[in-house]
Amino acid sequence: ALELLAEALPMRSSLVGWSLGGLLAQLFAHRYPQRVQSLMLISSTPKFVASEDWPHAMSTNKFTKFVKQYDASPATTIKQFHALQTLHGRSSKQILHALQQSAYEINDKHPKKIRWGLTWLQEIDSRNVCFPKDLPICLFQGENDQVSTLRAAEDTAAIWKQLCLYKVPGAGHVPFISHQSLFIEQVKNMLADMS
Repeated sequence: ALELLAEALPMRSSLVGWSLGGLLAQLFAHRYPQRVQSLMLISSTPKFVASEDWPHAMSTNKFTKFVKQYDASPATTIKQFHALQTLHGRSSKQILHALQQSAYEINDKHPKKIRWGLTWLQEIDSRNVCFPKDLPICLFQGENDQVSTLRAAEDTAAIWKQLCLYKVPGAGHVPFISHQSLFIEQVKNMLADMS
């Protein structure tokens, strides 16, 4: 996946990655530091599944149950996951509709890709990744996120000292949809800092 990204991305870029995409962006920035100007993570921490030394992520039991449900009934499980992403967030119905519309094609035509993504979520742990000290990193995090928690985001800020944690009140796992104007403003600010 990182090699495919390396082929597709320009030689220098600012990366914006949401959830699993943020995990891949972290790994890309680590492997190709000279190619990344800045890193903006959205609802994305270095480790998705909890462990004794990373307690504020999704529990192993909950994640394992989710994977089993997906294997048994992909469409139903994806619907439940969409609902979880909007739980306790603003404009839940509109966001849920947007998620379902955007995910329709990949859910139906590329189930293996989702299964790979689930495996990556379970296995990737980038807490030991070291970034260049001058690499700007921003984490845009919904305060009500039920998938990637605010506490996990705060733990992430403690690991990577240069990370700027931007907490979004009233947002769930998709703050770039629920708080679009704020998100665009943050991206513009990040890009302006690169000028």
